[in-house]
Amino acid sequence: MAGKDKYVDIDIAYTEGDWFQYFTSRIDDKTEDIIYDDPVPHARVLIRSAAPFIEERLKKQKSRTEFVLNPKTRKMERVPYFEDRPFDKLIEETDDMYDYAILNFEGFRNKKTGEVIECTRENKIALRHNEMFKRFFERCQQILNGSVEESAKN
Repeated sequence: MAGKDKYVDIDIAYTEGDWFQYFTSRIDDKTEDIIYDDPVPHARVLIRSAAPFIEERLKKQKSRTEFVLNPKTRKMERVPYFEDRPFDKLIEETDDMYDYAILNFEGFRNKKTGEVIECTRENKIALRHNEMFKRFFERCQQILNGSVEESAKN
């Protein structure tokens, strides 16, 4: 029992996500800053960090290396870079990332039909094209990945 007290049990492979109350946003006409509104009490989204998904994709992406002249040092330096990917491949990967990161949502209804929107791959991808939802999703990713605290410090 004494040995167990020396450790903290933590799930390294945490992929369950966190619930976020949905909030709307708008862009200020004068400053072009994003203004986030108060959360909507009846709508929420279960989101996990997309960072592991992106890291895995980057591992699989082909890279190249070139030697480039550094004008300051006048020496040739090795510069690695990722190969360009076709636009349709980028769109497909973005769709896959939304499908990976959004685990569930509640309280959303189709404005035109009044039907409740179910959490399917197709609906997640459709939400990706909604600018307000995209800002919400990006803000949640910032919170999950800690970049909100870092930007507040600077």
